[in-house]
Amino acid sequence: MASLYIPSCNATFLHLPKTAGYSISTALADSFADAEPYPTRGMDRLEGTAAHVARRLGRDIFARSWSFCFLRNPWDWTVSGWRFVTSNKNAYGDAAPSFERFVRGGWKDGARHNPHPRKFTTPELYVAFHTQVTQDDHLIALDGTEPVPMAFYARFEHLSQDWSRICDRLGRDIVLPHMNRTDRGHYTDYYTDELRAIVARRNARLIDRFGYRFGD
Repeated sequence: MASLYIPSCNATFLHLPKTAGYSISTALADSFADAEPYPTRGMDRLEGTAAHVARRLGRDIFARSWSFCFLRNPWDWTVSGWRFVTSNKNAYGDAAPSFERFVRGGWKDGARHNPHPRKFTTPELYVAFHTQVTQDDHLIALDGTEPVPMAFYARFEHLSQDWSRICDRLGRDIVLPHMNRTDRGHYTDYYTDELRAIVARRNARLIDRFGYRFGD
């Protein structure tokens, strides 16, 4: 699905990749007849979700509405993103890079097809949008400097609890489906000390701002 604006309650959901966004946007669209989807379309250069949405709804959309998003532990998010793009046979075929190779910079290796040509103009943009644009980058405003002002930063790790708070604010009791489920071990199993440090450096601002720790 996509980021959504809901006029009836003046709320904006910012869909960051691999944070249960597909389930959330689907549930919201099913519950609000006036929900307006703003999916990624025709992206020919990398930019974050907040900037992409602001181009269509205005720079001040996150300040003038009750805006919210879900964030995820960046080490867990990295594993989820790698699994998501490399399991897509339309993107990598049978030549997908290992997690270590992917994190160390080989994420372009083997990317040969674009599974969503309406959304992205190249296979590399498809992969990069879901994995190389960090969650912090997805929050950056259209001017490219500071994060957009969000009313509520929900946590993937507290999905049920934070979803209840969102439903209370929206005035609806909405059942959240679990879509795009993947079966894998705990994210910590994928890391060496080196890979853990690489992800920490790439996500330093998010980790510092929201207090994420490896193993949480």
